[in-house]
Amino acid sequence: MDYGVKLSGEAYDQRVVALHENLPPVLSPEMEREVRRQELDAMIDYRLGCDFPREKREQLWKIQEEIEKKRISLMFKYLFKRLFKKPFIHSAQNLAGYLVDEYAKVLSRQELEMFFGKEEVSDPALPVESGHF
Repeated sequence: MDYGVKLSGEAYDQRVVALHENLPPVLSPEMEREVRRQELDAMIDYRLGCDFPREKREQLWKIQEEIEKKRISLMFKYLFKRLFKKPFIHSAQNLAGYLVDEYAKVLSRQELEMFFGKEEVSDPALPVESGHF
């Protein structure tokens, strides 16, 4: 897969920092959405390449918006983690698998591994340990 130049780790970090540098303390929903979109584009440029096709970027963005909705419900479970200990951990791990599965609808296996890493594609997981809850 050759999607042109990839951002270096340093260039990626600089781009993300610059994106957040002058943001107001409270973002409007539209601004928050735009920041998330630019973060995704930076990640794509870093992991896949700056020439990654626009139409695939759009498809991944739609997936990210759906994931965001699920993330919000997961945050509520986290807030009540003492009541929902097992459901929270299970939901967090399911979210990781769901993300990889959804991206697999857009990306080839090779692209998935470039974006997430081989291990994460084979066994999606979030860094959530049951002993910490």
